[in-house]
Amino acid sequence: MFTREGKVNVLLQGYISRIPVEDFALVSDMHFVAQNAGRIVRALLEIAISRKLASTSAVLMGMSKAIEKRLWPSEHELKQFNLKQDVIYGLEEYAMDYSVSELVRMSAAELGNLVHLNPLQGQAIFDAAKQLPALHVSYSLHPLGPDVLKIDTHVRSTFSWSSKHGSVEPFWLWVEDHNEGVILQLSHLLLRQSTGVLDVEFLISIPEEQIPPFVTIRYVSERWMGVEDEVRVSFDDLVMPAWSNSHTPRLNLPFLSLSVLQNDVLRELFSSKLRNLNAIQTQAFWGVVNTATNALVCAPTGSGKSTLGHILVW
Repeated sequence: MFTREGKVNVLLQGYISRIPVEDFALVSDMHFVAQNAGRIVRALLEIAISRKLASTSAVLMGMSKAIEKRLWPSEHELKQFNLKQDVIYGLEEYAMDYSVSELVRMSAAELGNLVHLNPLQGQAIFDAAKQLPALHVSYSLHPLGPDVLKIDTHVRSTFSWSSKHGSVEPFWLWVEDHNEGVILQLSHLLLRQSTGVLDVEFLISIPEEQIPPFVTIRYVSERWMGVEDEVRVSFDDLVMPAWSNSHTPRLNLPFLSLSVLQNDVLRELFSSKLRNLNAIQTQAFWGVVNTATNALVCAPTGSGKSTLGHILVW
């Protein structure tokens, strides 16, 4: 005599025995995709971020969160909360044209009317909308040179913290070019409940020949779907410092031989290391050795400045 579980097992075994072999392979592939899709997308995301691909990184972040939460990107953001099914239906049916920031500015009664429910359900929508992470991003521009711009970015959380957020909320914050193709600089932020304002400095290069019309500051939540926004940084009023002509260009002079040192001991000392003076030493030699005026020699590391100083000491 079979128990209920025994009957179920027999029925399952009979059903499985009628499944073609190729369908077993399909089921196996589906299990593989379900188990590894998140890892694959995460790996692709790391590659995109390392290569500073702005739009690709944003798309892969959305895909990663959709796989993790088992939600389509087209579904309402508040579906990530434990709302009743009729509330979710009302949001998707009547409130898809409203952003979460707009829902937060409405009262419980207005939200209830919007989704064709009562104010009690409207309050549940309001509470969920307040808990969905959101940031307020402000900035100020500080040119540091003719081709270097510092963007001081101030990030402040504007949502109500709850147990759903855990101890930290991770975000990606980056500056991308006006074509939304390249991440110019990025930062990974960890917001805590006690966090007031996070200050982030971005240093970007401004092309000498033409200042771009703007760049974009974008933030993306690492955990929550639909939590991302952008701030356009206009360069219409940006004035960069002019290039300075105070430096001396390097002249194409023939290298001086060690005979110009006019000191046998010094010439013998340097002959084991040098054949002649290099381009920087050749150009600066007369001014620093044969005159009494002060001189400032600026050149990259390894250009022979120290050797020139040793000659002066002798």
